[in-house]
Amino acid sequence: MAGIGATSSFQKKVKAKVVSIPGARPSIHNSQLLLSTGVPSLDYLLGGGLPVGSILLLEQDRHDVYSKLFLKYYLAEGVMNKHMLCLGSLDVSPQQIMQDLPAPTDTEPEEEHKVEGDKQMTIAWRYQNQVTQPTACYNRFGHNYDLTKSMDKEKVSQADVSLWDGCEATEGKGVLNNNYYWSLLQEIKRKIDTSNLSTSCNKAKTNVLRLGLHSIGSPLWGWEFGRQEREQEWHNLTAFMTVLRAMIRNSFSVCLVTIPSHIFTDPALLSRLHTQADFVVRLESFQGSEKETNPIFKDYHGLFHVVKLAAINSLVPPILDTTDWVFRLKRRKLTIERLHLPPELSETVSRGQEESLQTQLGHQACMGDKLPKHLDF
Repeated sequence: MAGIGATSSFQKKVKAKVVSIPGARPSIHNSQLLLSTGVPSLDYLLGGGLPVGSILLLEQDRHDVYSKLFLKYYLAEGVMNKHMLCLGSLDVSPQQIMQDLPAPTDTEPEEEHKVEGDKQMTIAWRYQNQVTQPTACYNRFGHNYDLTKSMDKEKVSQADVSLWDGCEATEGKGVLNNNYYWSLLQEIKRKIDTSNLSTSCNKAKTNVLRLGLHSIGSPLWGWEFGRQEREQEWHNLTAFMTVLRAMIRNSFSVCLVTIPSHIFTDPALLSRLHTQADFVVRLESFQGSEKETNPIFKDYHGLFHVVKLAAINSLVPPILDTTDWVFRLKRRKLTIERLHLPPELSETVSRGQEESLQTQLGHQACMGDKLPKHLDF
């Protein structure tokens, strides 16, 4: 009997250890490690943040104004949390993008609670003298940024940043004969291997890699207008996204990819790119369109379309309460909000009152001389 008891297969269940990375938190739904995109409203739409090992595909607006702001928010959040960064771009200089990152404007939570506690209560005055209970724990996730100011150059220079501009592109091999795609993948692989971020590496993970790829698939990446050449370039683009997804999924990395979808004439290409990304969102700017003068959208700058949400470590993706979203560029920040119809215009209300008054006078005219001397408006 003693021998049987000694070989028992029952083991005490212990709590799984959660990897501790600055600027990351586990999801309350599936314990997936989440990172902030730098835009709190976008984090909400993604289910709390961007999961580690996932790709966010952002379809640019036509003038690449607002999509570039989302990329800068994403990179600025990585600098503030001391994450490793890798930025690749051919249309815009990566150095220029890093120089224009927005500056943080966060205040300490203790100061915020102190300001709120100093307010005098006018209605619930009986609770004025009650002792305020601080929150059990405060976990900072994401920062606020000011678009009117640039991040301190010294802080940016201290970040672990790898910039790729395609100047030293090597010749492609195998299924990727495009020099730029092949060279960029080699740079990403080198960054993951040298930083020991692969999931197969047994070393403890204390950091994460943020990849930012700007305007992938634009004409500067090898666009050809002949049918046969264009199909070949599409093959290179889809193969690049396939290899990129495998590298991101097998490492402690996240990736934000922006694409100029308005220049893609074949919907099949866009559908393939959507399949190879975990999250897909699209920006529809009002610049130069009829919606720019529409009074319904007078307070907004474009529509924000949520195309695809991933179900990572869960059976269903995050469920949103509405599908109508807009983005607004304020003086200091960029936000995503629900689309609300504006109140009824005062001009329409006054016109309705005039019509009802004219109808009332028409009925009273049939009474002959028995009209009231004073009219009530």
